Amino acid sequence: MPFPSLSRFLVAGIVAILAAGCASRPPGPPPVPTSPINYYVRVVRAGVDRYDVSLAADRVRADSIDFVLPAWLPGRYTAGPEASTLENFSVRDGRGSAVATRRLGSNRWRLYPARADYLTIGYQIVPGPGPGPLAFRTLLDLEGGYSIGAGLFGYLEGHGGRAVTVAFELPSQWTAVTPLEQTSARRYSAPGFEALAEAPILVGGGMRDYKLFVEGRTHQVVVQGAGADFDPDSLLTLIGETVRHGTGFYGAPPYGRYLFAFRFVSPGTVGIGAAGQAAGSAYFLPRLDSDRVRQSGIGGVLLHQYLHAWYPGGFGPVDLVRPDFSVQPSVPAAWLIEGAAEYYARLLPGRQGDDGRSAFYESMGELLTWWREMGGGSSIDVASLGPDGGRDGSAARLVVGGSLAAFVTDVAIRADTRGSAGLDQVLFYLQRRVPPGGYDPNLIWDEVATMLAIPPDGLSPLSRGSSLSIESGLARAGLRVVERAARRRTLGARLHVDPSGRFVVRAVEPGGTAASAGLRDGDLLVKINGTPIGPDETVATRYALVSYIRDAAPGARVTFGVVRAGQPLEEVGTVRESRIPSVTIDEIAGASASALLVRSSLFSPPDPAPAR
Repeated sequence: MPFPSLSRFLVAGIVAILAAGCASRPPGPPPVPTSPINYYVRVVRAGVDRYDVSLAADRVRADSIDFVLPAWLPGRYTAGPEASTLENFSVRDGRGSAVATRRLGSNRWRLYPARADYLTIGYQIVPGPGPGPLAFRTLLDLEGGYSIGAGLFGYLEGHGGRAVTVAFELPSQWTAVTPLEQTSARRYSAPGFEALAEAPILVGGGMRDYKLFVEGRTHQVVVQGAGADFDPDSLLTLIGETVRHGTGFYGAPPYGRYLFAFRFVSPGTVGIGAAGQAAGSAYFLPRLDSDRVRQSGIGGVLLHQYLHAWYPGGFGPVDLVRPDFSVQPSVPAAWLIEGAAEYYARLLPGRQGDDGRSAFYESMGELLTWWREMGGGSSIDVASLGPDGGRDGSAARLVVGGSLAAFVTDVAIRADTRGSAGLDQVLFYLQRRVPPGGYDPNLIWDEVATMLAIPPDGLSPLSRGSSLSIESGLARAGLRVVERAARRRTLGARLHVDPSGRFVVRAVEPGGTAASAGLRDGDLLVKINGTPIGPDETVATRYALVSYIRDAAPGARVTFGVVRAGQPLEEVGTVRESRIPSVTIDEIAGASASALLVRSSLFSPPDPAPAR
């Protein structure tokens, strides 16, 4: 028979103990509200110089809270929004009353809403004419505008995990395009601020809009600035190949929808180039001849940026996967992120047969030639390849040196594992095994070495940033570096990088193109036929050297913009052939069996891509 009084006593005691236990715990952070934060972007009319941006948030209920503009842009590890300014910042509560604010720094404001439930924050973003890459700048002109989300939108600290919506009010005939989920006309949504911050956003008119359904996903291709005779077929074919290369390597796409955004600009525009994010990539390029899209070299640019959808878009170091946008991230192995993208953009097509293998050797030889012209020599000091591009501040140094370091590291891993694993498996391990919050770059590499069954020193370029010898490293795959001097249409001079990050003319060959224009050792070369070139202008530099010299007719006129003794000058010459030394990579005919095994595994890797 039960004892009611004892039962009541036990129940009361248990409740009291639980209550006491709960009361003794320190209070946790308040739950994040489930209602979205609503952003609005307004462009009053074509030709205005600013974006009107506002956000509305309910359930704030704080005595003070900070509003933060991102201090850096996804994909650009060291710089904040390029050359933009924020003006007319204001905050109001739900009754329309002004809320007191105090600016704490260049990108942070403290708000004092006195526990108001609802806040609206308004400001204007004014793009500036900064020198940075166009793909990392906020732009607005008569034809339209562009920005990565982090260049337009700020967030309330502590509320970055809330869902967001974005609505656009634009001039007639303008539209908005972004890879975010579209919920209605000119309105989009994202699961949180991080997805918004890394999304490319285009607004404007005259966009050509195409859809490709590849590997189970929708890929939107938007083109601005194309001529009336532009035929998209070659470009769309190349994009389809790009998607298949990426998914063939990494497996199923990590995104629901992907945006390829192209804007064709004048060859004289500063900042030509591209940027890739988790769900989209943007390309600012000189207008392409529809019949020469493949020959333009854009395929490698597309694949490099697209591979960033996985690394670091899907997995990567914790500072990029779970970013704090209020401070610059710490990315000690940024060379691996950029280097792996460039290396595999060249290697994956090379796995398509003998012709692809030869093209891979040739393209890596071009990188090695460029590396030497940058003063890199026959080795790579990986520790110098910081997120800012190293000692000379050149982003090109980060990509070129990182790609060569990835190549040598890949060969070393394959040699240590007798061809059973390589850099592929390092990336697959990070993709499959690292927690969703990202990996700690100070701890992960010993774990990866254990997985590969190699000594930790085998990954010393990753764990300690050790130096790599290029020639001895490639010899482990039965490869050698060969210098050749064939006659071809070239600049007829070498371009070295000076400490300020500009090209310096060296070794002018008598009778060559540069000599015909009177270029001298020590000149700073800044333009070719009006196209700005430089170590950071990698796409524009390639375009200028190929279009105006290599593919030009002998005797064609070419104009060089130089700075000599501090004075800008224009020098005119003609395209000529030169016997300029270049570097190629060749297979050693009598390589050892172990080297042949390593070389074979580069192009026929043993482990397939992660399961789809």
